[in-house]
Amino acid sequence: MNKTLTLFIVLSQLVALAQPKTKQALVEGNGPPVVMLHGGTFDFTAYAAHAKLLADSFTVIRLQQFNVQYANEGRTLPKNYSVKKESEAIIATLDSLHITKPVILVGHSYGGVIAFDFAMNHPKRIQSLILVEAPLYDIAQVKGKYSDKMKQIDELTRQFTPQSTITEEMIASFRQTIASCDTCNIRQHPMWPKWLKQKDRIRGLSVVPDYKIDFKKLHSFQKPVLIVTGTNTIKPNAVVNELLSQEFPKAKTGSLPGDHIAIYQNPETFVRMLKTFVQ
Repeated sequence: MNKTLTLFIVLSQLVALAQPKTKQALVEGNGPPVVMLHGGTFDFTAYAAHAKLLADSFTVIRLQQFNVQYANEGRTLPKNYSVKKESEAIIATLDSLHITKPVILVGHSYGGVIAFDFAMNHPKRIQSLILVEAPLYDIAQVKGKYSDKMKQIDELTRQFTPQSTITEEMIASFRQTIASCDTCNIRQHPMWPKWLKQKDRIRGLSVVPDYKIDFKKLHSFQKPVLIVTGTNTIKPNAVVNELLSQEFPKAKTGSLPGDHIAIYQNPETFVRMLKTFVQ
């Protein structure tokens, strides 16, 4: 094999392994742009019902997180994976779609952390921000509200590094903890086979507990913010949402019946809430 061909193969492998700059996206509808970021172990199909309900009035852009894309492709994330890489890829993706006007940005759970980071660093690209139970536990640490349960979740999540090997036991511990199911057998949950099949999607979530809030940017953010909480969610998420609503200059709050994934359980209710908020 000649040197030129060898170099070409090496470069091709490096390109294949490089993290893309744009996200996988589904776009439908017509009108003001609504960008939707899913939770850490979901994917952009989780917002299919929402998109159908919104497409008559909005251009709905559903984006796939890199941690999910890589898991679906059977690849491990780069060692330098971060919230920032997910956040900055939003701009690259919107630019590639020729969407330059400010967007209505929706983020659930880990997607909420990414949405928060994007909004703090690119406020001019935001028309309004909707955060649904973003686990920004750093705000609880700063405000003296950091609980043992938050610490437990953070310590567990730090195991899910970008290149970790995810075991069945890790999945069981993760699901049991976030469901506040200390005594139940989580392996008997009807979602257990799906959780196990998609186990590698939790790779990279270690970046969440290490995320730090820039309070100067938070306090100067002047765009409308809606903070949504599931009525039966775990207490740590409810506490974070309460603190966020106090720190944002222009925040409103809303609730959805259900737990941490209430946004997927009640698409019609959430869409009505969104439309009322942006009006």
